[in-house]
Amino acid sequence: MKIQYLGHSCFRLISDMGMTIVCDPYDEKTLTHPAPQLSCDAVTVSHRHHDHDCAEAMLGRPVLLEREVALAADDVTITSVKSFHDDKKGKLRGENYVFCFSFSGITVVHMGDIGEKDLALAAQIRGCDVLLLPVGGVYTIDAEGAYWYVQQVRPKIVVPMHYHTDQHTFDLDGLDKFLALCQSFPIKRVCETLTLEDVPDGDTQIVVMQPYED
Repeated sequence: MKIQYLGHSCFRLISDMGMTIVCDPYDEKTLTHPAPQLSCDAVTVSHRHHDHDCAEAMLGRPVLLEREVALAADDVTITSVKSFHDDKKGKLRGENYVFCFSFSGITVVHMGDIGEKDLALAAQIRGCDVLLLPVGGVYTIDAEGAYWYVQQVRPKIVVPMHYHTDQHTFDLDGLDKFLALCQSFPIKRVCETLTLEDVPDGDTQIVVMQPYED
């Protein structure tokens, strides 16, 4: 399977059988470059904020998956877990849904805008192959909270997301704070696409992805 980073918290996941899922598509207010408009089979939305829920921009007639789901299609299984967008049980920013994907046994977890350190959630996703993890703070867990999840979950690959870049239209922390905490792990920079062969057998790797361009 393949993972392509589309910017902010948006990813395209492509199974070996060709099923395509877009996670948390953002709108034109999020970044200064155009929001993605892609054909896909399904769109997952972790919560209803403009930088995560622009499903209407996707082409074709994708299935919209939000809140709690449990389903299988072709070589993909998708489930979601309710969590919170803040550390006050949702009183500040509401609910957030963590989406868990299995692609013929390869597990990918998209954390959405997780805003709390949740031991039960960490135990549920422990040992996943790929963890797509917000690190920019302000609206989510910060670098220290993200590092806590890395330590608790011990995924094979961590892909940081939801951090400030020159193209963001609002303030978040940058990537450097998180990477500084992760110096004991190998840090790899990948252009555009991760494939199945990139999943390592050893300890956790931090993989910084560049946005994919069609």
